[in-house]
Amino acid sequence: MQIINNITDIKKLNLPLAIALGNFDGVHKGHQALLHNCITESKQKGWYSAVLLWHPHPAQVLQSPQQQIKYLNTLEQKYELIKAIGIQYLFCLPFCRNIAALSPQEFVQEYLVDLFKVKGVFVGFNYSFGHKGSGTPELLKVLGEQKGFMVSITEPVIIDGQIVSSTLIRQRYKEGDIPGAAKLLGYYPAISGKVVPGEHRGREMGYPTANIEISSLQALPSYGVYAAFAEYKNQLLPSIVNIGNKPTFNSTSVSFEVHLFNFKGNLYQENLKIFLVKKIRAERKFRSKEDLQAQISLDISVVQKILKEDNFKPV
Repeated sequence: MQIINNITDIKKLNLPLAIALGNFDGVHKGHQALLHNCITESKQKGWYSAVLLWHPHPAQVLQSPQQQIKYLNTLEQKYELIKAIGIQYLFCLPFCRNIAALSPQEFVQEYLVDLFKVKGVFVGFNYSFGHKGSGTPELLKVLGEQKGFMVSITEPVIIDGQIVSSTLIRQRYKEGDIPGAAKLLGYYPAISGKVVPGEHRGREMGYPTANIEISSLQALPSYGVYAAFAEYKNQLLPSIVNIGNKPTFNSTSVSFEVHLFNFKGNLYQENLKIFLVKKIRAERKFRSKEDLQAQISLDISVVQKILKEDNFKPV
């Protein structure tokens, strides 16, 4: 997949493009269906399949800090997931208020027609575009007929009687339902970040942990202890994760700590990807460090059993 993030290089392409439009937060099964439709149609008609993303996410530009939502993927994770599906080109362009102010008709003309010269456009059933999201898939279809490009609207994907959506996945996160989220995503939730120095409390108790630096915009599941796998140097290592603010030590900041079983080595400044598998308990405050230490030992036994039984595949 070729990634292009400037208009000058896009203008040089001169290719018959089919572009999938959307935020693709999570690249979940609904998004995957849309992207597969784009790829299939492109192969049949000799087009090049592509995705258009805006960065920062439009919500970051348009919403107040108090309203901003957390995102299921980092931009890099989103790239990886889209690439794995088989999209040929990914365009990531800077978003600003001037773009947000374009009417649906102006957006179609300036970007889809003049810039990309699209042959086909693929959107989800609830896609919106243009000023204040006033454009609908149905309007896009009408504009496509006028401007000479095909528009395909992907119907919702329904699992267990519910439409797959990023909002529903965030609800599963809130409930700590990792298997439920994975069912909607089509893969286990993954949290990526760099290992940074922590407070060394885990090491003092005999369970050294890697403290992962997480983006403030990264969505996290509910606080608690999780069975997980850590991806390190192309290996998946059984692990236990604690997400929360460590109430036993009266901490107020949120931490994401992972203990890799039977691992010896220095992980500082390394980048780790942590695949969450299942929540085993909520975070709680212990009367003493010794009580916490005893609970960690029990937690590890539970996690080891889960990971041995689980037929884990990251994607």
